[in-house]
Amino acid sequence: MTRCIDVVRRVRGSVRARVALTAAAVFAVTLVAGSIVLLRTVEDRLVDDVRDSAAEALEQRAVQVRSDDFLVSPASAALRVGDDTVVYQLPATGVQPVVLAIRTVDPGAGTGTGADAGATGLVPIVTSDPAVPGGGEFIDRVVGTGGASAGVAFPAAIDPQSASLLGVTGSGSVMVSTYRITDDLSLATASSLAEVDITLDTTRQVLWWAVPALVLLVGVLAWALAGRALRPVRDITSQVAIINRESLHERVPAPRSRDEVSELASTMNSMLDRLEQSSESNRRLVSDAAHELRTPIAVIRAEVEVARRTAEATDWPDVTHRVLGETERLQQLVDDLLLLSRLDERLPTSSVVSVDDLVRDVAGRRRRVDVELHELAPAVELDVDADATRRALDHVVANAARHAASAVEIGVAVTDGTSPAVAITVDDDGPGIPSAERDRVLERFVRLDEGRSRDGGGSGLGLAVVADVMAAHGGEVIIGDSPLGGARVTLVFPTERSRVLVPT
Repeated sequence: MTRCIDVVRRVRGSVRARVALTAAAVFAVTLVAGSIVLLRTVEDRLVDDVRDSAAEALEQRAVQVRSDDFLVSPASAALRVGDDTVVYQLPATGVQPVVLAIRTVDPGAGTGTGADAGATGLVPIVTSDPAVPGGGEFIDRVVGTGGASAGVAFPAAIDPQSASLLGVTGSGSVMVSTYRITDDLSLATASSLAEVDITLDTTRQVLWWAVPALVLLVGVLAWALAGRALRPVRDITSQVAIINRESLHERVPAPRSRDEVSELASTMNSMLDRLEQSSESNRRLVSDAAHELRTPIAVIRAEVEVARRTAEATDWPDVTHRVLGETERLQQLVDDLLLLSRLDERLPTSSVVSVDDLVRDVAGRRRRVDVELHELAPAVELDVDADATRRALDHVVANAARHAASAVEIGVAVTDGTSPAVAITVDDDGPGIPSAERDRVLERFVRLDEGRSRDGGGSGLGLAVVADVMAAHGGEVIIGDSPLGGARVTLVFPTERSRVLVPT
């Protein structure tokens, strides 16, 4: 039972079910509205056909009534309606029975207006009388023969007793049409709408079964098409579900179509590429960090063990100096790792720092070679993380001093324009960095000369820290050739983090 409920909930909440239900509902509303319009149109068309047939019959009879030799017999097929109207059934000339209604001058006479009963008992209709114009007015209405007030739009109503004269039998809707020649003279006919009712009933029955069937068909088609369209999404979901930390090399299947699903698959694969690269980078970082941490720890342990075994002959000041050196190296490595981790997790904090103070602070530290200041800009400030930026610049200067032959220079440049950018350059006269290796040296734990860099105190993290700090501030690191003959490393800070107090 619980499983069935879960299945129902899953189906009800699925995109496929919502698409199918929405399509079926929209189609149902459209089909019902169309059915109503169709029934109304069919009814109007059929009634118009009946009306046209009645109008044609009445107009033909009107021509006969207006002729000079037209006669009616009040003694046969006549019915008095009210006190002043006599209805005559005209001789049948077609399928449409027509009656003539005459308002009499003398209610008891049964003669028509302008009529004079002769010996034959026939009543002539004098159409040449000015009271009978050549035109007429056609009026119709739909009445029920079974009701108590069936009639026509005529000065004298025709009650249900006149139905036999009009040729109407049975029950149902009837259209009674009147052709008014004058106020006292009219023609009338009745047309049964039974065929119209039968046609409409048949149409309603067809629609009653066809509409639900079509709605169901559309729902099934929408369900099938939605399932086919969403099949790649299900494949992507299934593939992503089985991808874990150990199988980041797997990729989701990308459909051949150029649609949103294909774009989703491409985006997922791009994300998996980044995750794989990040995972590989993290594994390499952990491995390299462990290797780098193992070296100073091993050196410290060896120094202490040797000193302990030869305590009396040990030069303790020398041992202490070497242990402190390895400890400083270990601390610097840990600090760099913590800084990289902090930059990966969040944006750096911001504070305003003077470029002149920043450069002088870094240049004043003790190095293997002297560091000279060149072309400073004292009126420039940066809105950056002061500690991270100072550490990044210190890494650049330390790396330059480690490889320089005799000289290291620091310069500050400000680009022209209303939105200046600040560039801090560090030059050395060392061997430089080959063009093919300039991007690689910005990666973590990369050394172009493993032995010399390690012996010189480098951990392989310095320039990687610089690259991450500059990326976190929206800046960039540019490595090129120095006028001194070695390498030039330029830290470019974007305009939104630069502030020139006095134009230089």
